[in-house]
Amino acid sequence: MVYTWEEIVRIEGSISKAYKSVENRKYKKVSHGVYVDDSELISELEQLFVRYPRATLTLQSAFDYYELSDYIPDKYHLVTPYNSHTIKNNKVSQSYMSEEMIEIGRQKIDTKYGYIFIFDKERMLIELFRLRTKLPKEYFLEVVSSYRILKSMEVISLRRISEYCMKMTSGHRLLKEIQEMI
Repeated sequence: MVYTWEEIVRIEGSISKAYKSVENRKYKKVSHGVYVDDSELISELEQLFVRYPRATLTLQSAFDYYELSDYIPDKYHLVTPYNSHTIKNNKVSQSYMSEEMIEIGRQKIDTKYGYIFIFDKERMLIELFRLRTKLPKEYFLEVVSSYRILKSMEVISLRRISEYCMKMTSGHRLLKEIQEMI
């Protein structure tokens, strides 16, 4: 299991007991402010979400997670609310968005050691079209092709896509583009 320092203090009952637990290797430090209670290490992605719980996995990282593309990103693409601190990590590409926009289609996924936040597949389709000019054309078309397969298998909800689009500025335009291509 993954813990922050504050969680260890709360579990142990005091700061001094928390320090003793870390010294006695009950908890192992894996990065700044991130600890585990077993010998296995957690992934970098899970460490990021322990340190930055308001972040959400998006763009190429989310498409890779959902296996909608063969491209493996060299950075984790995270979106955080406007008032968030800058993530100072060379392996992270951070963008900002309003909290209301982030909550649309955001889901929590439990992993072996903790959790990650990611936009659902429907929201990621909207993000694909919303940010299409920032992506290589071949990449865009590859992901669109994957979504066509998902649609034919009825894995994605067109109703949910429509609901999400109506909550966004330019949502009518996005919905029309999505319906034309998917």
